[in-house]
Amino acid sequence: MAFPHPSTRGHAPVLYGSYGRPGCTLSARDEETAMTGPAYSSSGVTRRRLLAMGGALSAGALLPQAGAAAAAAAPTLRFAMVTDTHANVTLPQRSADLRRALDVVSSLRPDVVLHCGDITDYGAGDEFAAYRASVPNGLWDRMKHVPGNHESRWDATGLADYRRWFGPEWSSFAVGGVHFAGLAPVQLLQEPGYFGREGLDRVRAALSEARTGTPAVCFLHYPLGGRNYFVNDTDDVLTVIQQYSVRAVLAGHVHQESVSRFNGLTQVSGINTYNGPSFYWFERTTDGGSLTVTRWTVPAVGEPTQQAVTSIDLAPGQNGLDVRPAQVAAVPGPEQVTVSARFGQETPASVSAQLYPQGVFGGTSDGQWTPLVAGAGATWSATLPSAALVPGEHRVQIRSVSGDGARYESVARMTITAPGPRIAWSHRLDGAVQGGLLGVPEGVVAATTTGEIARLETTEHSARPRWSRRVGPVLRAPAALDEGRLVVPSIDHNLYALRTEDGALAWRSDLGAPVAATPTVAPVDGEPTVLVAAGNRLHALTSDGRQRWAVDNGGMFAGRAACDGTRVVVGSGDGLVRAYDARTGARLWTFETNTRTAPYQRLIYGAWGDTIELLPGGGVLVSTVSGAVALDAATGAVRWRRAGSYIYTPALVTEHGCLLVTEFGIPSCVDPTTGATRWSGASVVPRSFEAGPVRDGSNALLLGAAGLLARIDLATGASTPLLQTSTANTFATPVIVGAGGQRALVAGYQDGVVRAITGW
Repeated sequence: MAFPHPSTRGHAPVLYGSYGRPGCTLSARDEETAMTGPAYSSSGVTRRRLLAMGGALSAGALLPQAGAAAAAAAPTLRFAMVTDTHANVTLPQRSADLRRALDVVSSLRPDVVLHCGDITDYGAGDEFAAYRASVPNGLWDRMKHVPGNHESRWDATGLADYRRWFGPEWSSFAVGGVHFAGLAPVQLLQEPGYFGREGLDRVRAALSEARTGTPAVCFLHYPLGGRNYFVNDTDDVLTVIQQYSVRAVLAGHVHQESVSRFNGLTQVSGINTYNGPSFYWFERTTDGGSLTVTRWTVPAVGEPTQQAVTSIDLAPGQNGLDVRPAQVAAVPGPEQVTVSARFGQETPASVSAQLYPQGVFGGTSDGQWTPLVAGAGATWSATLPSAALVPGEHRVQIRSVSGDGARYESVARMTITAPGPRIAWSHRLDGAVQGGLLGVPEGVVAATTTGEIARLETTEHSARPRWSRRVGPVLRAPAALDEGRLVVPSIDHNLYALRTEDGALAWRSDLGAPVAATPTVAPVDGEPTVLVAAGNRLHALTSDGRQRWAVDNGGMFAGRAACDGTRVVVGSGDGLVRAYDARTGARLWTFETNTRTAPYQRLIYGAWGDTIELLPGGGVLVSTVSGAVALDAATGAVRWRRAGSYIYTPALVTEHGCLLVTEFGIPSCVDPTTGATRWSGASVVPRSFEAGPVRDGSNALLLGAAGLLARIDLATGASTPLLQTSTANTFATPVIVGAGGQRALVAGYQDGVVRAITGW
C-alpha cells in the first residue's frame, strides 16, 4: 500500500533540523513465555473489548476494572512505546505482526506513541513505506520517532529519506503535563552513538523548553549507563540531563527488556517487536506522581496479555540522587590509580570503581569493579591496577549504590604521562572530523560533519588556521585534485573543488544525490579525473568539474573506488563489485561478493563502504565483513581470498606485502600476488574502523577507533601500543606532517578536535 510522504502532516515543536535490578528484567525463559501463546486476530479490537478483558489479564494489569473505577483517578497521560520494528519488505510477517500490535495500541487511544528507533533494517525507502503501511491511519499523527543505527549505518542520503517520512530526527513537545525530548545521537555511516557538542546543545535546548517543575521523558535508540557502552560520551549527556527535570529515559537497540534506576531517572529498555508483537503502555493518574509501565504482548491468536514492568517516579530527588558524590577523583601512580569519592550527609550502601572500558565499541560490558572502602570524612577510596595502561587520556567510572538499589554513576578523568609520544597540540573545529584529513604543504586540510573546511598550518608544537570556509556536511575525506586544488564531497549533493592556497571555490558540481563517498583522483588519458559515487551512481568528472560520464552502479557506495587509468573498480550496496572503462564508463565485468538473496543481507555483506586498493601485478583488493578477495583488475577473476572482516580498515601495500587489519585490530601481512601469509599478529588496538595504517619508514602507525595509537613493524608484525590519544572515537586516517625531528602525526576525532602526536 502506497502512502504519500507526510510532509503536510502536523508535527510537534521540533528543535534544529543499564541493566537494572534482576527482578525487573525478564529471563530468557520469561521472554520466551511472553512471546508465545495462542494466536490473536486483530479484527474487532475495540477499547471496550479490551477494557472488558481487565479481569482476565495477567497480574499487574493497569486498565481500570469493573468495581475499581470509583477508587481510581482518571488518567491524565496515556502513551505507548515501541522499538526496533526493523521493517523489511522481504519479511512481510514483521509488518503484519506490527500492525496487529498497533491496532491494539490504537484502540487504547494513547495521547502519543513513541518509537525508539531501528524502524527499518537499513533505511531504504521501500522499508519506510512498509512500516507506514503497518501504522493505522488514525494513529499516524500521534507517532513520534527517533532514528536508530539501522537508519543511519548504511544511509548515504544523510537521513534525507528518514526526514521525508518522519520530519527532523530531534524533537521536543509536551503532552499531559510531561515534557518529551526525542534524542538522535546517531552517526551517519557509523554503528555507535555520539552526541558531541552539537548534540549536547540540542539536548539542552529541547529540555529548556519544559516548563518549570514539569517532569521530562527522553526517548532515544541507545540505552545509557550501566553495562551499556553504545554512546561514547554517555557521561557527558548524563551530566547535561541532570540539570533538568528528566525522570525517565526510554530506549531500544538491545532487543531485551531491562529497567534501571540511576542518576535521578528510571530507564526502560524495550524488546523488539518482531520476535513477538508487543508494546509498552504508560499511564499517569491525577492522584499519583508516577508513570506505571506494562508490557502488552499481542499473540496471533487469542487475547493480548499484560505484564507489569515498573513504576517511574516523577518526583525530584529520587533514583540515586541521594548518593551522588560531592567529589570524585582519580590520581594515577606508577603501578596503580587511587580513586576516591567524597559524599555529603547520605551514606551509600556501597561504592565501586573500574577503569573505563575504552575498547568496548558500541557494545556492552559487565566490567571489573573494585569496591571502595569507607574512610574518614565520608570519603571512600581504593586503588586500581594501572600498569597495563598506556600513557594518555583515560576515564575511571565510580558507581555509588543507595540502600534501595538505585545508583549514581560518575566519571573521573585522568592523564597518565611518560616519556615518549604525547599530544603536542590540538585545534577544535565545528562538528566531527569523521572523514579524514588531507596533507598539504606545511599542514593539513580537515573537513567536518557540519561543513567546516579548514586548512591548518602546522608545526611540531602548534597549529594556526590559514583559512576556513563552509560547505555542506562532509562525511568522507577530501582528495588532492592537483598541486593547487582539492576536492571535497558533501551530502548536500555537491562535490566542491577548492583552491588549496586560500580555500576559494574553484568549481562546484551538483551530482544530484548526497556525496557520501571518498573521491578518487586518477589520470585518464593523461588528464586528472575525479571518480566518486553519489547515491546509486558513479560519476567521472574532468578537472574543471564537467561530467565525463555517469553510470548506474546498482546501489549506494560509501567507500573509495580504485582506478589504474584504464578501468575503475567500485563496490555497491547491491552486493556486486563492478569494473568500468575509465574513459567511457562502459561496464567491463562484475563480481558477486556474496550469494545472499535479500537486499539487506546483500548490502551488509557486500563492499558497500570499502576502500578498494590496487595491488602489484594488475590486481585489485576488495573487502567485506566476511573477507578480503584479490581480483584480476582486467577480468574480475579471483586470485586469492582471506577470511576476516577487513572492509573497515584500509589496506596498506608496501614492499613488505599487503598489510590487512580486521575490525578487531588484528593485523596480518600477506603476499599481494598469492595471498600467502607472511606474518600475522594479535590485536594491536581494540577496534579499527576506517582510520587506516600510515606508513612511517619500516613501521606503520595505526590509530584505533577507541583512540589508541600503536606501531606495527611491517617486516615482522611486532607491535607496540604507544598512546591513548583521546577518549573520543576516531574514524579518520591520520597524516604525517613535517620532516625529520619536526614530524607530527595529525589526526581528527569525533569530538571535533584535530590533535597532533609527536615523539613516537
